[in-house]
Amino acid sequence: MGVLWICIAWLQYLSPRLIGRAEVQASGDGGLLAGSPTAAFPKQRWAGELSTALYLPAPELGFRLAGASFSWDSLQAVNALIQQWNFDKLSQWETGIGYGLRFLRSRVQLAVRGRLLSTNFSEYGRLHRFTSDIGALWSVSSRVWVGGYGYNLLARGWGLLPGASRFGLGVSYRPTPNAEVSTELVQEGSFPLQLRTAFQYQPHSVLLLRGGIGLPTLLLGVGFTLRYRKVGLDFGYRYQPSLGGWSAIGLSFP
Repeated sequence: MGVLWICIAWLQYLSPRLIGRAEVQASGDGGLLAGSPTAAFPKQRWAGELSTALYLPAPELGFRLAGASFSWDSLQAVNALIQQWNFDKLSQWETGIGYGLRFLRSRVQLAVRGRLLSTNFSEYGRLHRFTSDIGALWSVSSRVWVGGYGYNLLARGWGLLPGASRFGLGVSYRPTPNAEVSTELVQEGSFPLQLRTAFQYQPHSVLLLRGGIGLPTLLLGVGFTLRYRKVGLDFGYRYQPSLGGWSAIGLSFP
C-alpha cells in the first residue's frame, strides 16, 4: 500500500497526450492537462480535454480528468482543470485555475496556476492543501522553442501532500510542420536528475503519433490521436519497470 501511495502522490496528470510523450512538456505539446501551465494556452479560441486512466497492476485505481481553456484575445488565456481518483480508503479531488500571458510580439509566454487538493482518508478525515505551478515558453524561431516550468511549488513531501516539487527545462525542434522532437531535464524531489526525450509525428491529417523515453530511471511512453474535424480520440500508455504500466484514453477539442 505504501509503494502505491508514493506512486499516486508523485504522479502528474495521466492524460493520454502527456503519458504518450513520457511526460515531456516543458517546451512541446504536452496537451491541455499537463504539469506545465503554459501547455494550457489554446492554439485556437478555446480547447478542452476529457480523459481517464487506469493503473494496470490494480485496475480498481482510476483517474478521471477534465480541463478547458479559453483565450479572449491573442495575448491572454484562462484555464481550469479538475481531477478525481479513488483507491481503497483513499480518494482525492483536485481543482485548478490558471492564467497565461503572451508578450514581446507573442514570442514569450508566462503562465501561473493555483490548485486545491482535497484528500479524504476514510479513517482519519479530510485533508486540504493548496499549491501552485509556474511556466515560461520562448519561441526562439518558427522551429525552435525553449521552455521551463515548476510544478507543486508549495510541496511538503508526499506524506503531507500535495507531492514533490518538479522542475523541468527543455527545448523543442520542429524540422517540418508535421514533426516535432523535444528533450528536457527534469528534477523531481530527491530523485536523480532525469533526461527525457519525445517525438511527435503526423503522417496523415487524421493520425498523430507520439512516443518518449526517460533515463536513467527508465520511463517509456507511446500514444496516438485519431482526429475527425475538431474532435480527437487520444490513446496513451506509460511504463516504468518499478511501478508497472498506466493506460489512458480521452477526447480532445478542437
